[in-house]
Amino acid sequence: MTEETIGSEMALAQEADVKALDVVTNSRELRRDVHVFVNYIRDRDVKRTHRSNELPKSDIKRLAKLIGDPQTLEEVQATGTSPWIFFIDRLALTLGFVRYDTEGEYIGYSSTALSYPNNYIRFREQTYEKFLSDSPITQEKCILNALIKRYDSRVNEFFLNTCSLSVLDHFDTFGCATGVVPSIRFDKARMYLLDLLKECKSGVWYSTASFIQYLKKEHPFFLIPQNIEVQDRWWKGERYCNFHERGEQWGRGETIQDNAPDAFERVEGRFVERFLENIPLSMRYLDVAYDKAYERREKYQSRYKRDSYMVIRGKENQASKTKKQIYPLINQLKAFRVNDRFLRVMNKQIRKPRVTVLPNFEIHVDSDIYPVNVMVQLTPFADVIADDVAIVLKLKKNKVAAQIVEHEELNVISLLDELADKKLPQNIRSHLEDWRAHAEMFTLFYGFGLVECAENLVLPEGFTVEGITPNIKIVRAPAKLFAQLESSELVPVLLKHPDSSVRQPEKGVRSVFRVVSPDTKRQKKAVTIKKKKEVSLYFPSKTLLNRFAKELKKSKLPFGLNELTNSISFSESREPQLEAVIKAMGNEYTINIEDVG
Repeated sequence: MTEETIGSEMALAQEADVKALDVVTNSRELRRDVHVFVNYIRDRDVKRTHRSNELPKSDIKRLAKLIGDPQTLEEVQATGTSPWIFFIDRLALTLGFVRYDTEGEYIGYSSTALSYPNNYIRFREQTYEKFLSDSPITQEKCILNALIKRYDSRVNEFFLNTCSLSVLDHFDTFGCATGVVPSIRFDKARMYLLDLLKECKSGVWYSTASFIQYLKKEHPFFLIPQNIEVQDRWWKGERYCNFHERGEQWGRGETIQDNAPDAFERVEGRFVERFLENIPLSMRYLDVAYDKAYERREKYQSRYKRDSYMVIRGKENQASKTKKQIYPLINQLKAFRVNDRFLRVMNKQIRKPRVTVLPNFEIHVDSDIYPVNVMVQLTPFADVIADDVAIVLKLKKNKVAAQIVEHEELNVISLLDELADKKLPQNIRSHLEDWRAHAEMFTLFYGFGLVECAENLVLPEGFTVEGITPNIKIVRAPAKLFAQLESSELVPVLLKHPDSSVRQPEKGVRSVFRVVSPDTKRQKKAVTIKKKKEVSLYFPSKTLLNRFAKELKKSKLPFGLNELTNSISFSESREPQLEAVIKAMGNEYTINIEDVG
């Protein structure tokens, strides 16, 4: 390792050989997926499961397809659920974009488990629209604060994966509701570490151990204050009374002593490792590198639990089999590197998204963080081709026309002029003008109905919007009109059409929209079918079968031989020749033929 001074405060060691480590880079986009989730919920009535209060599996599958991330799809295919979707679900709740019951109730006198009856997810439009109106840096801080401030005595890096990407194991939760842990301000500790990490250089791998040693020397009380106030009458003054190491993966183990020379590394050091692989990794602020001596457990070996997503299994390599293992695992996250995105966010230097419209109808968006505001404006009339490192969309004529029909005031050219850094290509401007002219040929009636009636029928006043023909009219409030016609004993028929097609009226209903199959007389085609009757003879032994076949060959009688069934088949027209064969074999056998139908 080599020493390098970071900023004016930290002196951290660079990791010399990252190739020997297991490097993990988060490819999932939290900011995009939250909005995919919210827009999915706003268009549906999603009811959470009665017992576990989870999303229904059918909705999880749809969300996985909408998110489109290969890892998420793999999780759902293997287990029927996804830790990432669960994480996004809870983040949307924390941000206030949706609401649903999280407390539950005990149903029945003897019930010992909470239930969540009729727990529908409700979209909170006002909160969501307020978020969209904020600047990108304000949106980013809102998401970051939601993650930082979510903790309690059990939900924190020591005892639980606060995000879905963490793989390291944890301390046992026994006794965590008392002692020192309830007094720890995890939000302040997390923000303190982020402020220190912004002194790092982008793209440089730093040793986690050197960062922990720096904290031990310069900021030993960043997590647990020196003079901590504990609201526990039984507390005896131990700083590390809640933290127990064990020689097995499960069990309580022994308490870490305050006077141990490496106590800081064993408690605060473990916290730092788990902090790095939670919030910063989920926000795509940094990459991490693990020791390859320990392999992560198979992701999908069993259905994940709420408080246990993916954990690491201590799997000793050949060189360390004789060494006694200590849990929770320590010194496994060997290195980390921050990126430009993190430094720009922490220094409040996020650039405005750059939008470029190309002559081939592609729209390229360059942004430090996922540009929610820009994507909300562009996706209604463009398909997303790529949205990983670079975001690429493509204008679609049908989408542009549909948006113009639905929103008459929409001017796509003006919108793109406002978003784009450069002037629109002339061919794009011309095509958009043509598409707008095409869209103006149509009028979209949303929430209206079509009435087909007799020409002399006068509809109740206030319903007719436009008459297409004397007997076909566009009407408002079709359900209300149907009820009035029905009460007038006019026997109306109501058809509700699906989005994908037009439903046909039932047989017997007179309608100009009814598709009647043309009754055309077709000229009959002469076809000749040939028939051939066969006779099959079944023999009691292969010896007789072969003997009989030999005689048939001598008489030149065409036949088929089946040794599996000991049978011979030939045309019924050849039966006269068969008589000659049977007569020839009469010197050796007395042959009787029995008809078996």
